[in-house]
Amino acid sequence: MSEIKGQAADRFVEKPDPKQPIILLHGPDRGRVSMRAKALVGAIAGPNPDPMSSVELDATLLESDPSRLAEEADSVPMFGGHKSILVRMDDPKALVKPVEALLTSPPTGASIVIAAGDLKKSHPLRSRIEKANTGASIACYAADRRDIASLVTETVRQHGLTIEREAQEEAISLLGADHAMSQAEIEKLCLYARRDGTITVDHVHNSLVDGSAHALSDVSDAAFAGRRDTALEALGRALAEGMEASVVTQMMLRHGQSLERMRIDIENGSSIDSVVTRARPMIFFKRRPIVEQALRCWTTSTLRRSLAYLDEELAITRLSQDLKATRLERQVLRISSEAARTRGRSS
Repeated sequence: MSEIKGQAADRFVEKPDPKQPIILLHGPDRGRVSMRAKALVGAIAGPNPDPMSSVELDATLLESDPSRLAEEADSVPMFGGHKSILVRMDDPKALVKPVEALLTSPPTGASIVIAAGDLKKSHPLRSRIEKANTGASIACYAADRRDIASLVTETVRQHGLTIEREAQEEAISLLGADHAMSQAEIEKLCLYARRDGTITVDHVHNSLVDGSAHALSDVSDAAFAGRRDTALEALGRALAEGMEASVVTQMMLRHGQSLERMRIDIENGSSIDSVVTRARPMIFFKRRPIVEQALRCWTTSTLRRSLAYLDEELAITRLSQDLKATRLERQVLRISSEAARTRGRSS
């Protein structure tokens, strides 16, 4: 059996076995699926990776032409090295035949990471991968209190900060079970408290409960809701407070990822009101209107295109020391303009 659980799953994500190059991530916690997929791609690529050796295949393309997966697995990167192929597909039934062939004759120069939704044990792709020695199946479930406590402790340590016991307990109580959303909120908390060295209960309340109090959240909220002027004004405040350009881009990226997860639920039949109500960390009532407006401005596919753009911009912003404010303004204008166009079409 190739079903990997518990701490063994964490170890596999950190150091994937090349003898199991067909990897399926699935489960109800989409945030954890996404986080583990990103970590696996990084682990497969190794240090100083060639950008051409990491490929993400479009789900729509694979649904119409599943053979492209095997073709990509067989192609050799221009500069050598091990290739990672990422596929995001909620229900990857279309991949059953090509994956079955790859399990029998696995690629030697590539690993395939399939990030899927909540698949039953009887799902044809999951069952085939779990029965094969050349595959690995990892279920991603919601975090419990212990998982969140570990996440808080480790993230705070990585930022070189300390956290008061009462503040940690308060943060854990406010954070939800979605790993990716909780990680993003803890990162935001650390950025908010970085000048003080120690995270207090006040930091937690200001960052996690009323996120609109912070200029970084104002930029993201306004941009994704199509409020261009408000977003640019908030950007000016953030830069005046000394925020680094890469931090602003990172927060926009994470806000977009949060909206993406909510849009998936909406497109699967949930109402905007119910999605926002059960969001964790909770969305403070002052932010509800602008978050709901943003959710009406986007679809999952348009969000993913904009997230890919922001991901590229984040890498550029971190490397380049010139024209950072100009790049940020372009990012805000592009996101807010796309949101406004969609809102205009739907009104």
